[in-house]
Amino acid sequence: MNAPFSPNLTHSAPLASSLEEGLQTIFGFGEFRPGQRDVMEAILEQKDALIVMPTGSGKSLCYQLPACVMDGLTLVVSPLIALMKDQVDALDKFNIPGTFINSSISGQEQLDRLHNMEMGHYKIVYVAPERFKSNAFRRALSQVKISLFAIDEAHCISGWGHDFRPDYLLLDKVRADLGNPTTVALTATATSQVQRDIIAQLSLDEADVFVYGFERPNLFFEVFDSRSKTSKIERIQALLHSSERRPALIYCATRKQVEEVVKDLSAVDISCGMYHAGLSDNQRERVQSDYMNDEFEVMVATNAFGMGVDKSNIRSVIHYNVPGSIESYYQEAGRAGRDLGNSHCLLLFNYADRGIHEFFNDQTYPTRDTIEQVWSFVANFGLGTHNINAQHIADSLSRQSRGKRLNSWGVESSLRVLARAGHLEFGMRDGFPWIAVNDLARTRDLRVDWDYIEARRSINEGLLADVIRLASGRTCRQLYLLRYFNSRPSFDGGCGHCDVCCGPPAYVAEANLAPAEKIPLFEDAPIAIQKILAGVTRARGRFGAHMVAGMLRGAKSKKLLQTSLTGLSTYGILSGMKQQHIVSLLDILLRHDLLARDEHGCIGITPAGTEVMMDPGLLSATLTDILEHRTQRRGSGAPRRSASAPRAGAASRPSATGDTYKDTLEMIQQGKTIEEIVQARDIKTQSVLRHLMVLADRGDRFDLSAYIQPQLLEAVRTAASDWTYGDALSPVKDAAPACTYDELKLHLTQVLLDRHAQDA
Repeated sequence: MNAPFSPNLTHSAPLASSLEEGLQTIFGFGEFRPGQRDVMEAILEQKDALIVMPTGSGKSLCYQLPACVMDGLTLVVSPLIALMKDQVDALDKFNIPGTFINSSISGQEQLDRLHNMEMGHYKIVYVAPERFKSNAFRRALSQVKISLFAIDEAHCISGWGHDFRPDYLLLDKVRADLGNPTTVALTATATSQVQRDIIAQLSLDEADVFVYGFERPNLFFEVFDSRSKTSKIERIQALLHSSERRPALIYCATRKQVEEVVKDLSAVDISCGMYHAGLSDNQRERVQSDYMNDEFEVMVATNAFGMGVDKSNIRSVIHYNVPGSIESYYQEAGRAGRDLGNSHCLLLFNYADRGIHEFFNDQTYPTRDTIEQVWSFVANFGLGTHNINAQHIADSLSRQSRGKRLNSWGVESSLRVLARAGHLEFGMRDGFPWIAVNDLARTRDLRVDWDYIEARRSINEGLLADVIRLASGRTCRQLYLLRYFNSRPSFDGGCGHCDVCCGPPAYVAEANLAPAEKIPLFEDAPIAIQKILAGVTRARGRFGAHMVAGMLRGAKSKKLLQTSLTGLSTYGILSGMKQQHIVSLLDILLRHDLLARDEHGCIGITPAGTEVMMDPGLLSATLTDILEHRTQRRGSGAPRRSASAPRAGAASRPSATGDTYKDTLEMIQQGKTIEEIVQARDIKTQSVLRHLMVLADRGDRFDLSAYIQPQLLEAVRTAASDWTYGDALSPVKDAAPACTYDELKLHLTQVLLDRHAQDA
């Protein structure tokens, strides 16, 4: 932008004298939702603000109502051109003069709206961030008094967010050129890291931060481990068997899956509509209208469905696949129960589904090798315009590579990268594709920001890893989500409405689902578990569940024989068992935190698993009960010993994991030192430290002041701002001053204690 704006006295008058008057007479609401009034009062006091509220919680009203009370124009920045008309239509219903100015309207219409804006005919104007590149728009703004600058979808300005958009980086300069009007940044999806980045990028150093609405007590969150398509459909059918759980919305990752799920559900007499980007505009509009009007009760869709859809009585939201980020999951799951009625959120978790998002990530942010291949192919045509497109390039390069198949999506992403660097342009003209080569740079001289592409790919991998932790973890689902969005829970311990807190939901018993297949064993379950844990330990966290299972049963597949697994002492140690039965046991151990899965899908043993491996008598009462129901002894032998009974020589040690935590808690609350607990209970220091972390994480109170170093605590607290129990320790340790892992665990325990004290 060339020169600062200098607003004159042209303005539009207030529509209401107070927030209360505007709420009732303009919007027709009787009361504010939680957090709304605090936000609006801050805006009227001309304070900058960051608002983090989930979709459907009344976030837009936080700037629309103050706009009606304030003198002058409210300028709203939104990246969602397709939704601007819907937002303005909603304003029209309340008789609030507003408009949008974007590329979806003709040039003459844009000029007419700019003139009306200058004349003070609007209270609220919506624009996309790239609009500020227009000279005509900047000139019109110079004649307008901007009282409030609202930036919607503010997470788009953060490189750490799931939807980074470079045009948003213009907005700090725009804000300064507008004379730094009162600014409110709004988003439905922002972690504490993204919140800090939004404030920094917009120079909102004194902004008040409001985080409201993320706790949804009317939603029951459930994750079901699904190792097959059949188990997914059975679970969906069971949930939707009751009319109380419809209308329902089912999200799938791909168009193909949408069509398959509709077919499978239709086969069991569940009538569905489908929605994805492959349908025509008319088809999508018709199916959306039919769903909104209750012509059918189940919509199966990709994430193309939902933006701007306000169906308040959705009783179930089902994710057929794990989503690509917590932000996406919460936004989509949060479409359930907006009328505050009890609703269900079911996530069908199959670890293999992460491969879909890894593919999406690779195609959206191609490797350097792919981009260079595309450039070499295009540049070979020479300078000028050529009638080729991404599909043609993908097919040609795939033939040349003799085996490595390139996808047209990845090629088109590569073309976008090269276009941003100025090497080419591409598009469609009169129905035909074209690519214009602007120069013939050597691949080593390409003006591409390779670091940015790699960083975006890495960030998306981290976002996916966060969802995997939610799905595979045993932390209260709602608590995990609240901590992710830096929102304080109203409850202590667990939420009381998720599968972790409450166990399997009622519909599972109601639907009379087939009981889990019995797992035949040739020995006591604790001994089999000990062998599995030993095998995982020897695999050193480098292999997934199926490879480890193959090793334990002594499989001779070509893939397995090419690894080091066949040389382990545990190779074939469970040769009498089937692959799927060992995998099922591995799943049980993962759910009970004796094993853990890293971001690559490899499984490793946890400290709790190591304790059980050394002493199977420490199996928890819960896990023992599960094993008793899921396993059956085959063959003859010694009388079966209870899995919860301690082995000979270990009678002094507690048999249930729950008891061992209770004993540690009682002793630390009595003032015993960690060393005294270790000696009295005959357990390792690492075990006591793990007990303390778990106890602190669930909300128990005890005093660690004798062990805390204030400077180290502050450093750890800063480094652990986005850390939750169960996350890796090494990133925190790397960011904190030199300390041992034992010291780190103690100080992280204090961080957990402090968090619960603040929430109390």
